[in-house]
Amino acid sequence: MKTILTIFISFLLLGENLYANRGAVRENPIDVLEKSPENKALTAQRKVQVNMNLPLNRALFFGTHDSYNSSAYRRNPSNQTYTITDQLRLGARYLELEVHWTTGKSGNKELLLCRGSNLNNHNGCYRYDLTFEAGLNEISQWIQKPENQNEVLILYIKDRFEGHVSEFMRTLSSKLGTLLYRHQSRDCLNQSPMVMPKLEDMVKSTNHRIFLTSNNCYSPELSDTWGYYFRKDPFVSFQPSGFRGYPDCNFSRETYHNSLVRVYNDTIARNANDRGGSFTNSNIQSMLACEVNLFGFDQFNANFAKQAVWSWDSATNQPLNREDQEHCARISVNGRWSTHHCNMNLKFACKERNTGNWIITSNRQGPWRDGSSACLLYPQSPSDIGRYQFAAPATPYENKKLQDALISSGNSQTVWINLTKKDGDNWAPDTTLEGYFSNP
Repeated sequence: MKTILTIFISFLLLGENLYANRGAVRENPIDVLEKSPENKALTAQRKVQVNMNLPLNRALFFGTHDSYNSSAYRRNPSNQTYTITDQLRLGARYLELEVHWTTGKSGNKELLLCRGSNLNNHNGCYRYDLTFEAGLNEISQWIQKPENQNEVLILYIKDRFEGHVSEFMRTLSSKLGTLLYRHQSRDCLNQSPMVMPKLEDMVKSTNHRIFLTSNNCYSPELSDTWGYYFRKDPFVSFQPSGFRGYPDCNFSRETYHNSLVRVYNDTIARNANDRGGSFTNSNIQSMLACEVNLFGFDQFNANFAKQAVWSWDSATNQPLNREDQEHCARISVNGRWSTHHCNMNLKFACKERNTGNWIITSNRQGPWRDGSSACLLYPQSPSDIGRYQFAAPATPYENKKLQDALISSGNSQTVWINLTKKDGDNWAPDTTLEGYFSNP
């Protein structure tokens, strides 16, 4: 009997192992990404741009084209495979919602998220499509989680709601009202960089962390609130197939400095010429080097999400801060940042105030704390005092220019950048001398 029992128990254990092997569940790619070094680097990277109080039109927003049109909502053909919530978890910070006033599940007209095949009608919309309210619920629930309190979103609304502005604004306000950025002026055609909010102001001063854009603009006579919240198409756009690469970059440096630059593709467009080509790891990196900063990916996934890293070195799990002793940041010749003990003797990265050009101090190195004075006095000519400042790249374009300067200098060692650990997991520049030598 004992022998039979032993054989039976062994069979059960073997069966469990076989079941485990045969039925092994593949871990959710989003869960894998959230625990990855790349996600750690991306989270820190976004925080740095917030802590630098970068203007919204200079910050990087990876996101999704036709975010609502997902197979997760039974849409076929679809531009996405994940829900809006999961797109946000993947790192999407730019979302597109096409809002139609058409027949819903109840048989009555309501605001639905769907892809109309024609601008003048609602062909392509179905009663079971996701409601506008449900889509906003996903955004609201995600952005209000404690771990997302520093996140800023850009929401692009494609207006297909046939003038039902009051119904639209009522739904928008009820779901996202306190989180929406409100402009001082209600001129929705004003696309000046002067009206663009800054990230830290959005996060810390007002908590109005959602910036609204649309393809439409309503006069105060039609809507007394629309213009306070929306800016009409505050970006220039192109598609991957039309990208001419770095350093051509398609647009002038002035355009990149003053406007959002959007790139998107549409893999399910009926006309093949409208699909816009494909994103590749290579062309994404070139776009980042140009400072393209508003990405509308079709079929957004974890691989695309990882391509947004341009700063911290995810290959070494940065920012690392070993034993909480590495409170200063440096850059290497590969353009990636890492942490180190602040007393190490290194050269310094200095940025020319008037031109934005970068140099590496050739005759001065020291601990991180000497960076401000080293750049301030460089190149040791009385007339040049204040010409340079100790700085850290704020955008991938600046990072590429600093990397080029580092390579040109022949310096193979890492170089200090003006970035130091603050409270918690926040890294920010030391701004003690900021403004002392700025032009009046």
